[in-house]
Amino acid sequence: ALASDELTEHVGRVASIRYRQRFLLLHGLVTPPKRLVEVRARAVEIRGLETALHTAIFNARPEVKAITRIHARTANIFSVTDTPLEAVHNHGSFFSGGVPVHRTIDLISTRELGEGAAAALGDAAAVLLQGNGQVTVGRTIPEAVMMAIYLEEAAQILYGAMQVGTPRFLPGEAAGSRQEEALPPPDMERAWNFFKSRVGM
Repeated sequence: ALASDELTEHVGRVASIRYRQRFLLLHGLVTPPKRLVEVRARAVEIRGLETALHTAIFNARPEVKAITRIHARTANIFSVTDTPLEAVHNHGSFFSGGVPVHRTIDLISTRELGEGAAAALGDAAAVLLQGNGQVTVGRTIPEAVMMAIYLEEAAQILYGAMQVGTPRFLPGEAAGSRQEEALPPPDMERAWNFFKSRVGM
């Protein structure tokens, strides 16, 4: 779904899911598409996989069961400017108040950098990594993937609005009800099935 929506580009990138005291990591370039790498919760960094990033987020956020690590182009623009990526439409309501930015250009390859990224994420649904893509999280795999898709959609709509005039941001008090309208369980299932169908699943 991420690849079909052009959120991974040539790097393939990573998705992970929590599994008991471990997590399962999929990387499009390092492993064939249907193979997973099993990583212990306190594992050392595996070169090129940013396992420290996934480990730190899973340890900091017990409710998170899935993570995507993507390179969405429009969202990336906001990571290298002082302009916050804020919500202007219903799907963007999940990012109300602005998407946090982890201000380092380093690959998240150490425990310290991973914990820094997890701290920047806080309790948000996504975090921008300065000039180096994004991370989204969810209580399920479909939720994490939909957050990635909605993040880039929110970035595209905000960027477009800025070209036309002054964006009208979604009021913070309206975000909760907009989230319920934007992705109730039936819509989540329908959206997930749609994106799975695009990749032949």
